[in-house]
Amino acid sequence: MANILNKFKSLYLSFFPSKPHLLAKKVYNIYPYTFDDDSFLQQAFTHTSAIDYETQSKVDSYERLEFLGDAVIEMIVTRFLFEQFPDAPEGELTQMRAKLVNRTTLASIARGLHFGQLLMLGKSGENDNLRNSSSVLSDIYESFVGALYLDGGYKAAYNFTYQTLLSKHKRLLPAAEIQNYKGKLLEYCQQNNLDTPKFVTTHEEGPAHGKYFEISVMIGKEWLGIGSGTTKKAASQRAARQALATLFDSEK
Repeated sequence: MANILNKFKSLYLSFFPSKPHLLAKKVYNIYPYTFDDDSFLQQAFTHTSAIDYETQSKVDSYERLEFLGDAVIEMIVTRFLFEQFPDAPEGELTQMRAKLVNRTTLASIARGLHFGQLLMLGKSGENDNLRNSSSVLSDIYESFVGALYLDGGYKAAYNFTYQTLLSKHKRLLPAAEIQNYKGKLLEYCQQNNLDTPKFVTTHEEGPAHGKYFEISVMIGKEWLGIGSGTTKKAASQRAARQALATLFDSEK
């Protein structure tokens, strides 16, 4: 009886796409990254329902990698938004991050990459149709990023996240509405026959690697806005935003 069960277990495992060498090949065909340690990859695609069947390899489920990947994705996206939108306040950055990082978006990406077909499931998982579950697919995306981070560091995790999430979903971000206050100010001045805005650096301090700028904007002979930041671009955008607010208030 024991021999029959062992043969059944071997047969069962042979159908899993997550046997290390087979899984690595399948994943490489989807995303061309070679893992130095395939155990990270195997763990990233192992559901808790499959643990009983994997006692021989002693593989953990993806839950710990999911936990790590969630934090890594948040760090990558937060840094991306911070650098892309130097004038956006914290509240707007938080809203943009929420539009990018959520179960629906991550599950959609994982589904498009066919990650569900690579998932190692036990019998109960197959019965529950977990391969197409948005919750599970979102978890797998996060666990895969966690595996990349452990195997190849921040760069490996960033490259995958940028290629699959940031570069393809930037349309969700209201970039023009948030960034280009200088353009809006110039447009306002042209439409209302005002002088072209002039941006002047009124204060600068700090070492070369950590400058702090203060920029004021003048229209005609009137100073209408002031902004500060670690780059002239960010300071100018904030000054333009304040100038627009001043102009709009004067219309009331």
